[in-house]
Amino acid sequence: MTEENVTPFTPHDAGHVADPDDALEAARRKCPVSQVSDVLFVVTSDIDVRALFKDSANFSNRGNFTIGREDRNHAFPGITNLDPPVHTELRSRLLRSMAPKKLRLLGPRVAQVIARTLDRLPLSGEVELHNDYVSHIPSAVTYSMIGLPEEYWSEVEALADALVEAVPAPETSMPEYDRLMELMSQIVRDRREHSEQRRDDVLDNLCFAAPGEREMEDLEVVMHLRQLFAAATDTTRALIANCIYRLLEHGDWARIVADRSLLKNAIEESLRFDSPAQFMTRSVVRESVIGECPVTAGHKAYLSIQSANHDEAVWGSTARHFDITRQVAVQHVAFGRGIHSCLGAPLARMEAYMAIGALMDHYPRMAAGRRATWEKCDGLLLRRPKEVWARLVGETPAAVGTNAGQVAE
Repeated sequence: MTEENVTPFTPHDAGHVADPDDALEAARRKCPVSQVSDVLFVVTSDIDVRALFKDSANFSNRGNFTIGREDRNHAFPGITNLDPPVHTELRSRLLRSMAPKKLRLLGPRVAQVIARTLDRLPLSGEVELHNDYVSHIPSAVTYSMIGLPEEYWSEVEALADALVEAVPAPETSMPEYDRLMELMSQIVRDRREHSEQRRDDVLDNLCFAAPGEREMEDLEVVMHLRQLFAAATDTTRALIANCIYRLLEHGDWARIVADRSLLKNAIEESLRFDSPAQFMTRSVVRESVIGECPVTAGHKAYLSIQSANHDEAVWGSTARHFDITRQVAVQHVAFGRGIHSCLGAPLARMEAYMAIGALMDHYPRMAAGRRATWEKCDGLLLRRPKEVWARLVGETPAAVGTNAGQVAE
Protein backbone atom coordinates (compact mmCIF):
# COMPACT_ATOMS: atom_id res chain seq x y z
CA MET A 1 0.00 0.00 0.00
CA THR A 2 1.42 3.41 -0.95
CA GLU A 3 1.71 6.19 1.61
CA GLU A 4 -0.95 8.22 -0.28
CA ASN A 5 -3.46 5.46 0.43
CA VAL A 6 -2.74 5.28 4.15
CA THR A 7 -5.04 7.24 6.46
CA PRO A 8 -3.24 8.89 9.42
CA PHE A 9 -3.77 7.16 12.73
CA THR A 10 -6.87 7.44 14.88
CA PRO A 11 -7.56 5.27 17.95
CA HIS A 12 -11.22 5.13 16.89
CA ASP A 13 -10.29 2.88 13.94
CA ALA A 14 -10.13 -0.80 15.01
CA GLY A 15 -7.84 -1.59 12.09
CA HIS A 16 -5.36 1.07 13.19
CA VAL A 17 -5.39 -0.23 16.77
CA ALA A 18 -4.68 -3.79 15.63
CA ASP A 19 -1.88 -2.78 13.25
CA PRO A 20 -0.92 0.86 13.87
CA ASP A 21 2.53 1.33 12.40
CA ASP A 22 1.69 2.32 8.80
CA ALA A 23 -1.00 4.75 9.98
CA LEU A 24 1.33 6.22 12.60
CA GLU A 25 4.07 6.72 10.01
CA ALA A 26 1.57 8.46 7.74
CA ALA A 27 0.57 10.71 10.63
CA ARG A 28 4.19 11.64 11.40
CA ARG A 29 4.74 12.61 7.76
CA LYS A 30 1.44 14.33 7.00
CA CYS A 31 0.11 15.73 10.29
CA PRO A 32 2.10 14.92 13.45
CA VAL A 33 -0.62 16.64 15.49
CA SER A 34 -4.12 15.89 14.18
CA GLN A 35 -7.61 16.38 15.57
CA VAL A 36 -9.50 13.08 15.23
CA SER A 37 -12.69 13.94 17.18
CA ASP A 38 -14.37 16.92 18.78
CA VAL A 39 -12.23 16.39 21.88
CA LEU A 40 -9.14 14.37 20.91
CA PHE A 41 -5.85 15.33 19.26
CA VAL A 42 -3.36 12.60 18.31
CA VAL A 43 0.32 13.47 18.89
CA THR A 44 2.82 11.29 17.02
CA SER A 45 6.28 12.91 16.88
CA ASP A 46 8.99 12.15 19.42
CA ILE A 47 9.68 15.81 20.15
CA ASP A 48 6.03 16.63 20.86
CA VAL A 49 5.36 13.50 22.94
CA ARG A 50 8.41 14.22 25.10
CA ALA A 51 7.39 17.86 25.50
CA LEU A 52 3.90 16.97 26.73
CA PHE A 53 5.22 14.34 29.11
CA LYS A 54 7.23 17.09 30.80
CA ASP A 55 4.59 19.85 30.74
CA SER A 56 2.35 19.13 33.72
CA ALA A 57 1.36 22.81 33.99
CA ASN A 58 -0.58 22.91 30.71
CA PHE A 59 -1.44 19.23 30.32
CA SER A 60 -3.06 17.38 33.21
CA ASN A 61 -3.01 13.65 33.90
CA ARG A 62 -6.72 13.86 34.71
CA GLY A 63 -8.51 11.55 32.31
CA ASN A 64 -5.38 9.57 31.45
CA PHE A 65 -6.11 6.56 29.19
CA THR A 66 -9.52 7.92 28.13
CA ILE A 67 -10.12 9.14 24.58
CA GLY A 68 -13.61 10.65 24.91
CA ARG A 69 -14.91 13.69 26.73
CA GLU A 70 -15.70 11.80 29.92
CA ASP A 71 -13.06 10.99 32.53
CA ARG A 72 -12.79 8.31 35.18
CA ASN A 73 -14.37 10.12 38.10
CA HIS A 74 -13.03 8.11 41.01
CA ALA A 75 -13.08 9.60 44.49
CA PHE A 76 -9.39 8.73 44.73
CA PRO A 77 -7.70 8.59 41.30
CA GLY A 78 -4.70 6.31 40.83
CA ILE A 79 -1.21 7.72 40.50
CA THR A 80 -1.33 7.81 36.69
CA ASN A 81 -4.34 10.16 36.87
CA LEU A 82 -2.97 12.56 39.47
CA ASP A 83 -1.22 15.93 39.24
CA PRO A 84 1.04 17.66 41.76
CA PRO A 85 0.99 18.15 44.68
CA VAL A 86 -1.12 15.02 45.39
CA HIS A 87 0.88 13.05 42.82
CA THR A 88 4.18 14.16 44.37
CA GLU A 89 3.12 12.97 47.83
CA LEU A 90 1.95 9.56 46.63
CA ARG A 91 4.94 8.99 44.36
CA SER A 92 7.36 9.73 47.20
CA ARG A 93 5.54 7.26 49.39
CA LEU A 94 5.54 4.49 46.79
CA LEU A 95 9.21 5.07 46.00
CA ARG A 96 10.01 3.76 49.48
CA SER A 97 8.73 0.36 48.35
CA MET A 98 10.60 0.47 45.04
CA ALA A 99 13.98 1.82 46.09
CA PRO A 100 17.01 0.06 44.53
CA LYS A 101 17.83 -1.69 47.80
CA LYS A 102 14.28 -3.06 48.02
CA LEU A 103 14.43 -4.34 44.44
CA ARG A 104 17.75 -6.08 45.07
CA LEU A 105 16.23 -7.81 48.06
CA LEU A 106 13.31 -8.85 45.84
CA GLY A 107 15.69 -10.56 43.38
CA PRO A 108 15.68 -13.97 45.12
CA ARG A 109 11.87 -13.95 45.20
CA VAL A 110 11.78 -13.20 41.45
CA ALA A 111 14.21 -16.08 40.85
CA GLN A 112 12.01 -18.38 42.93
CA VAL A 113 8.89 -17.44 40.96
CA ILE A 114 10.71 -18.00 37.66
CA ALA A 115 12.11 -21.38 38.75
CA ARG A 116 8.66 -22.53 39.85
CA THR A 117 7.16 -21.41 36.55
CA LEU A 118 9.91 -23.06 34.52
CA ASP A 119 9.19 -26.36 36.24
CA ARG A 120 5.76 -26.38 34.56
CA LEU A 121 7.25 -26.35 31.05
CA PRO A 122 8.03 -29.61 29.24
CA LEU A 123 11.59 -30.55 28.40
CA SER A 124 10.82 -30.31 24.70
CA GLY A 125 7.97 -29.73 22.28
CA GLU A 126 5.88 -26.80 21.07
CA VAL A 127 4.39 -24.52 23.74
CA GLU A 128 2.57 -21.21 23.94
CA LEU A 129 4.88 -19.23 26.19
CA HIS A 130 2.67 -16.28 27.05
CA ASN A 131 0.08 -18.35 28.91
CA ASP A 132 2.38 -21.15 30.04
CA TYR A 133 5.31 -19.05 31.24
CA VAL A 134 5.28 -15.27 30.84
CA SER A 135 1.92 -14.36 32.34
CA HIS A 136 2.56 -16.03 35.70
CA ILE A 137 5.77 -14.19 36.56
CA PRO A 138 4.85 -10.46 36.84
CA SER A 139 1.63 -11.23 38.69
CA ALA A 140 3.35 -13.36 41.34
CA VAL A 141 6.18 -10.86 41.77
CA THR A 142 3.82 -7.88 42.03
CA TYR A 143 1.46 -9.56 44.48
CA SER A 144 4.42 -10.60 46.64
CA MET A 145 5.78 -7.05 46.67
CA ILE A 146 2.36 -5.62 47.53
CA GLY A 147 1.75 -8.17 50.28
CA LEU A 148 -1.42 -9.65 48.81
CA PRO A 149 -2.27 -12.98 50.50
CA GLU A 150 -1.52 -15.78 48.05
CA GLU A 151 -5.00 -17.30 48.28
CA TYR A 152 -6.33 -14.25 46.41
CA TRP A 153 -3.76 -14.15 43.58
CA SER A 154 -5.69 -16.09 40.93
CA GLU A 155 -8.91 -14.17 41.40
CA VAL A 156 -7.26 -10.75 41.53
CA GLU A 157 -5.28 -11.57 38.38
CA ALA A 158 -8.41 -12.51 36.44
CA LEU A 159 -10.29 -9.41 37.61
CA ALA A 160 -7.43 -7.01 36.87
CA ASP A 161 -6.86 -8.53 33.41
CA ALA A 162 -10.51 -8.00 32.49
CA LEU A 163 -10.33 -4.33 33.50
CA VAL A 164 -7.14 -3.63 31.55
CA GLU A 165 -8.50 -5.29 28.41
CA ALA A 166 -11.56 -3.01 28.56
CA VAL A 167 -9.57 0.27 28.52
CA PRO A 168 -10.74 2.94 27.69
CA ALA A 169 -14.28 1.76 28.54
CA PRO A 170 -15.57 2.95 31.96
CA GLU A 171 -14.41 0.26 34.37
CA THR A 172 -16.89 1.21 37.10
CA SER A 173 -19.73 -0.31 35.04
CA MET A 174 -18.08 -3.73 35.05
CA PRO A 175 -18.90 -6.50 37.59
CA GLU A 176 -15.18 -7.29 37.77
CA TYR A 177 -14.57 -3.80 39.13
CA ASP A 178 -17.16 -4.24 41.88
CA ARG A 179 -15.71 -7.58 42.90
CA LEU A 180 -12.13 -6.30 42.94
CA MET A 181 -13.14 -3.32 45.09
CA GLU A 182 -14.98 -5.60 47.51
CA LEU A 183 -12.06 -8.00 47.76
CA MET A 184 -9.40 -5.33 48.22
CA SER A 185 -11.49 -3.44 50.77
CA GLN A 186 -11.61 -6.55 52.94
CA ILE A 187 -7.86 -7.11 52.59
CA VAL A 188 -7.12 -3.50 53.61
CA ARG A 189 -9.44 -3.76 56.62
CA ASP A 190 -7.79 -7.02 57.68
CA ARG A 191 -4.32 -5.50 57.49
CA ARG A 192 -5.31 -2.43 59.50
CA GLU A 193 -7.05 -4.51 62.14
CA HIS A 194 -3.74 -6.32 62.79
CA SER A 195 -1.48 -3.30 63.07
CA GLU A 196 0.71 -5.19 65.51
CA GLN A 197 1.84 -7.43 62.65
CA ARG A 198 3.70 -4.86 60.57
CA ARG A 199 5.35 -6.02 57.34
CA ASP A 200 7.78 -4.50 54.86
CA ASP A 201 5.50 -4.38 51.82
CA VAL A 202 3.47 -1.91 49.74
CA LEU A 203 0.21 -2.72 51.52
CA ASP A 204 1.78 -1.86 54.87
CA ASN A 205 3.27 1.31 53.40
CA LEU A 206 -0.14 2.56 52.27
CA CYS A 207 -2.15 1.37 55.26
CA PHE A 208 0.11 2.91 57.91
CA ALA A 209 1.52 6.42 57.60
CA ALA A 210 5.12 7.14 58.52
CA PRO A 211 5.85 10.21 60.70
CA GLY A 212 4.91 13.34 58.78
CA GLU A 213 2.64 11.48 56.34
CA ARG A 214 -1.14 11.64 56.29
CA GLU A 215 -3.35 8.66 56.97
CA MET A 216 -5.15 7.35 53.88
CA GLU A 217 -8.77 6.27 53.85
CA ASP A 218 -9.47 2.61 53.12
CA LEU A 219 -10.92 3.41 49.70
CA GLU A 220 -7.88 5.49 48.79
CA VAL A 221 -5.56 2.59 49.59
CA VAL A 222 -7.75 0.25 47.55
CA MET A 223 -7.67 2.55 44.50
CA HIS A 224 -3.89 2.83 44.59
CA LEU A 225 -3.54 -0.94 44.87
CA ARG A 226 -5.90 -1.42 41.93
CA GLN A 227 -3.64 0.86 39.86
CA LEU A 228 -0.55 -1.15 40.80
CA PHE A 229 -2.17 -4.45 39.80
CA ALA A 230 -2.55 -3.24 36.23
CA ALA A 231 0.57 -1.12 35.90
CA ALA A 232 2.99 -3.68 37.31
CA THR A 233 1.67 -6.84 35.65
CA ASP A 234 0.28 -6.38 32.15
CA THR A 235 2.96 -4.05 30.81
CA THR A 236 5.72 -6.32 32.18
CA ARG A 237 4.07 -9.37 30.63
CA ALA A 238 3.97 -7.49 27.34
CA LEU A 239 7.65 -6.56 27.59
CA ILE A 240 8.74 -10.16 28.23
CA ALA A 241 6.44 -11.64 25.57
CA ASN A 242 7.40 -9.04 22.97
CA CYS A 243 11.12 -9.50 23.54
CA ILE A 244 10.96 -13.30 23.32
CA TYR A 245 8.81 -13.14 20.18
CA ARG A 246 11.15 -10.73 18.36
CA LEU A 247 14.33 -12.58 19.38
CA LEU A 248 12.89 -15.78 17.93
CA GLU A 249 11.40 -14.08 14.87
CA HIS A 250 14.65 -12.38 13.91
CA GLY A 251 16.97 -15.30 14.70
CA ASP A 252 18.65 -13.45 17.58
CA TRP A 253 18.01 -16.06 20.27
CA ALA A 254 21.18 -18.08 19.63
CA ARG A 255 23.17 -14.87 19.28
CA ILE A 256 22.25 -13.70 22.78
CA VAL A 257 22.66 -17.19 24.26
CA ALA A 258 26.24 -17.03 22.99
CA ASP A 259 26.77 -13.46 24.24
CA ARG A 260 24.53 -12.72 27.21
CA SER A 261 25.87 -9.15 27.40
CA LEU A 262 23.49 -8.33 24.53
CA LEU A 263 20.37 -9.11 26.56
CA LYS A 264 20.03 -5.80 28.40
CA ASN A 265 20.12 -3.82 25.17
CA ALA A 266 17.76 -6.29 23.49
CA ILE A 267 15.24 -5.55 26.24
CA GLU A 268 15.57 -1.80 25.62
CA GLU A 269 15.16 -2.32 21.88
CA SER A 270 12.07 -4.41 22.54
CA LEU A 271 10.63 -1.58 24.66
CA ARG A 272 11.28 0.80 21.78
CA PHE A 273 10.09 -1.43 18.97
CA ASP A 274 6.95 -2.79 20.66
CA SER A 275 5.96 -0.25 23.30
CA PRO A 276 3.95 -2.24 25.89
CA ALA A 277 1.74 0.75 26.77
CA GLN A 278 0.75 2.21 23.42
CA PHE A 279 -0.35 5.62 24.62
CA MET A 280 -1.12 7.98 27.45
CA THR A 281 -3.65 10.79 27.45
CA ARG A 282 -3.27 14.33 28.72
CA SER A 283 -6.09 16.83 29.33
CA VAL A 284 -5.50 20.39 28.13
CA VAL A 285 -6.05 22.71 31.08
CA ARG A 286 -5.19 26.03 29.40
CA GLU A 287 -4.76 27.31 25.88
CA SER A 288 -1.50 25.98 24.53
CA VAL A 289 0.34 24.85 21.41
CA ILE A 290 1.41 21.31 20.47
CA GLY A 291 4.01 21.52 17.75
CA GLU A 292 2.49 24.28 15.65
CA CYS A 293 -1.11 23.31 16.48
CA PRO A 294 -3.09 25.50 18.92
CA VAL A 295 -5.27 23.63 21.42
CA THR A 296 -7.74 24.98 23.94
CA ALA A 297 -8.74 23.86 27.42
CA GLY A 298 -11.15 20.94 27.49
CA HIS A 299 -9.44 18.98 24.71
CA LYS A 300 -7.32 15.86 25.18
CA ALA A 301 -4.01 14.83 23.67
CA TYR A 302 -3.40 11.16 22.82
CA LEU A 303 0.37 10.72 23.16
CA SER A 304 1.36 7.85 20.89
CA ILE A 305 4.32 6.21 22.60
CA GLN A 306 4.59 3.67 19.79
CA SER A 307 4.87 6.44 17.21
CA ALA A 308 7.44 8.43 19.18
CA ASN A 309 9.55 5.30 19.47
CA HIS A 310 9.42 4.80 15.69
CA ASP A 311 10.02 8.43 14.73
CA GLU A 312 12.49 8.55 11.86
CA ALA A 313 13.66 12.01 12.98
CA VAL A 314 15.18 10.36 16.07
CA TRP A 315 15.75 6.73 15.10
CA GLY A 316 16.73 7.16 11.45
CA SER A 317 15.82 5.05 8.45
CA THR A 318 15.90 1.84 10.53
CA ALA A 319 13.28 3.10 12.99
CA ARG A 320 10.87 0.31 12.04
CA HIS A 321 13.48 -2.43 12.23
CA PHE A 322 14.28 -4.49 15.34
CA ASP A 323 18.01 -4.27 16.07
CA ILE A 324 19.41 -5.64 19.34
CA THR A 325 22.68 -3.73 18.79
CA ARG A 326 21.02 -0.31 18.46
CA GLN A 327 23.34 1.84 20.57
CA VAL A 328 20.76 4.41 21.74
CA ALA A 329 17.80 2.07 22.30
CA VAL A 330 17.58 3.05 25.98
CA GLN A 331 16.51 6.57 24.94
CA HIS A 332 12.99 5.34 24.11
CA VAL A 333 9.94 6.78 25.86
CA ALA A 334 8.23 3.46 26.63
CA PHE A 335 8.26 4.30 30.35
CA GLY A 336 7.28 7.94 29.84
CA ARG A 337 9.30 10.96 30.89
CA GLY A 338 9.19 13.67 33.53
CA ILE A 339 7.41 13.45 36.87
CA HIS A 340 5.18 10.63 35.61
CA SER A 341 7.95 8.34 34.39
CA CYS A 342 7.11 4.77 35.35
CA LEU A 343 7.85 3.94 38.98
CA GLY A 344 8.08 0.24 38.19
CA ALA A 345 10.53 0.51 35.27
CA PRO A 346 13.52 -0.92 37.21
CA LEU A 347 11.39 -3.85 38.41
CA ALA A 348 10.05 -4.54 34.91
CA ARG A 349 13.58 -4.55 33.49
CA MET A 350 14.77 -6.89 36.25
CA GLU A 351 11.92 -9.34 35.69
CA ALA A 352 12.47 -9.33 31.92
CA TYR A 353 16.21 -9.89 32.26
CA MET A 354 15.80 -12.74 34.70
CA ALA A 355 12.83 -14.41 32.97
CA ILE A 356 14.41 -14.37 29.51
CA GLY A 357 17.82 -15.31 30.89
CA ALA A 358 16.33 -18.33 32.67
CA LEU A 359 14.72 -19.49 29.42
CA MET A 360 18.09 -19.18 27.70
CA ASP A 361 19.70 -21.31 30.40
CA HIS A 362 17.13 -24.06 30.01
CA TYR A 363 16.39 -23.84 26.28
CA PRO A 364 19.46 -22.40 24.52
CA ARG A 365 18.31 -23.92 21.20
CA MET A 366 14.70 -22.70 21.46
CA ALA A 367 13.19 -21.61 18.13
CA ALA A 368 9.98 -20.04 16.86
CA GLY A 369 7.09 -22.49 16.80
CA ARG A 370 5.29 -23.58 13.64
CA ARG A 371 2.25 -21.55 14.68
CA ALA A 372 4.22 -18.41 15.50
CA THR A 373 2.51 -15.33 14.06
CA TRP A 374 2.10 -11.76 15.22
CA GLU A 375 -1.48 -10.91 16.14
CA LYS A 376 -1.92 -8.07 18.61
CA CYS A 377 -3.76 -8.81 21.83
CA ASP A 378 -7.21 -7.34 22.37
CA GLY A 379 -7.65 -3.88 23.82
CA LEU A 380 -6.54 -0.35 22.96
CA LEU A 381 -3.80 0.10 25.55
CA LEU A 382 -1.44 -2.89 25.38
CA ARG A 383 0.80 -4.11 22.58
CA ARG A 384 1.88 -7.73 22.68
CA PRO A 385 1.20 -10.82 20.60
CA LYS A 386 -1.84 -12.84 21.66
CA GLU A 387 0.35 -15.93 21.58
CA VAL A 388 4.07 -16.69 21.63
CA TRP A 389 4.54 -20.13 20.12
CA ALA A 390 7.99 -21.62 20.59
CA ARG A 391 9.64 -24.95 19.95
CA LEU A 392 11.51 -26.11 23.04
CA VAL A 393 14.61 -28.20 22.57
CA GLY A 394 15.33 -29.98 25.82
CA GLU A 395 18.81 -29.92 27.30
CA THR A 396 20.23 -30.41 30.75
CA PRO A 397 23.26 -28.10 30.74
CA ALA A 398 25.49 -28.07 33.78
CA ALA A 399 24.86 -24.36 34.24
CA VAL A 400 21.06 -24.51 34.22
CA GLY A 401 19.70 -21.72 36.39
CA THR A 402 22.97 -19.82 36.68
CA ASN A 403 21.44 -16.65 35.26
CA ALA A 404 17.91 -17.05 36.63
CA GLY A 405 18.92 -15.61 39.98
CA GLN A 406 21.07 -12.78 38.65
CA VAL A 407 19.65 -9.29 38.85
CA ALA A 408 20.34 -6.80 36.07
CA GLU A 409 22.36 -3.94 37.55
